[in-house]
Amino acid sequence: MNDHQALKPMLRENEGEVPHLYLDSKGFVTAGVGHKFATCAAAAAVDGWVDRITRQPATLAQIQADWTGVNRAKPALAAARYAAWTKLDLAHDAIEQLLDRDIAEKETHLRLAFPGYDSYPALAQDALLDMAFNLGVNGLIMKFPHFRTAALQSDWSTCAAQCERSAPVSPERNALTRSLFEQAALVLA
Repeated sequence: MNDHQALKPMLRENEGEVPHLYLDSKGFVTAGVGHKFATCAAAAAVDGWVDRITRQPATLAQIQADWTGVNRAKPALAAARYAAWTKLDLAHDAIEQLLDRDIAEKETHLRLAFPGYDSYPALAQDALLDMAFNLGVNGLIMKFPHFRTAALQSDWSTCAAQCERSAPVSPERNALTRSLFEQAALVLA
C-alpha cells in the first residue's frame, strides 16, 4: 500500500501550503495544500481554525468573516496577499488531515477511471495523483485521452511523454511528474 510520503512534499511544493484562506488561480477559496472550500459551510465544517494572534479556536462568525472577505477579494493575487483579509489559520494537523482526505478522495476517483490503479507502481500512482490534484480526475481524463490509454496499459514511458500540462503548471512540476513516470517504467523493465 502506498502511503504517499514522497508525494506529500511534492504537493506542498507545487500546490503550496497556506494556512489561511486565499483565492487559487481559478478564483476558488482555498487553504492548506490546495484544498478548495466551495462554501463558507465547508470551511466551517473543518476543525482546526485558530485565531492567528491568540491561537484560540475560531468561532463560526470568525470563519464566516474570513471566508466572505477572501471570496470578495480580487482574484489572482499571490496567496500570501490574502492574509490581509483573514485573521485565522488552519493548524498544521488540520492541514495534514485535509491533505490525507484529499489524497484518499482523488484515489477513489482514480480507481474508477483507472481500474488497475492499485496494481500500478507507487511512483506511477504518485504521478497520477499529482496530475489529479492539478487537473481534477475528470480534467485528466478529458484533456489527456492518449495519456489515459497508455496508463490503462501500464505504459509508463508513454505516460511520461504525454503528461505535460500547460501554465500555470511550472516546467519544474512537469519535469518531476515526467520523472516519476520514467522511474515507474524502469521498475517494470
